[in-house]
Amino acid sequence: MSLSEDARHVDRLSDYERQVLSSWSDTHKKSTLMLFVLLALTRGAAWSGDIQGFLAETSAGHLTVDEQSLHRNLRRLEGLNLITHTRRAAPGTGVRRKMYELTTSGERVLAAHLETTMSYLDDPGFLAAVRAGRDPGA
Repeated sequence: MSLSEDARHVDRLSDYERQVLSSWSDTHKKSTLMLFVLLALTRGAAWSGDIQGFLAETSAGHLTVDEQSLHRNLRRLEGLNLITHTRRAAPGTGVRRKMYELTTSGERVLAAHLETTMSYLDDPGFLAAVRAGRDPGA
């Protein structure tokens, strides 16, 4: 679905429905952030700007996060021993950045989460329901 199609659906909502959607979207973003950060790091070491770019790119711009929330999430993931960081000089500027990487535990927990909790994403019945939900009445 393109962004213009998204707008078409949102434009039809009443004020109440927009409030419900906004609240639901906020809850979804918070619960999805951990997954997307870990997925971003499957590509290799990344700094917070790279992670924000991954979020925007893979969610078609729907999952954005401010720096403070992202760094809070990164600290939480480090506390869980799912990621680690090192300080490295950025190419060209030499500015020292925290580069985040998955730990072995992070790789294992992510793989298990994708195999179990998120396994429905590949289910044809789920995908058909998503398509039907995108275009009610079709």
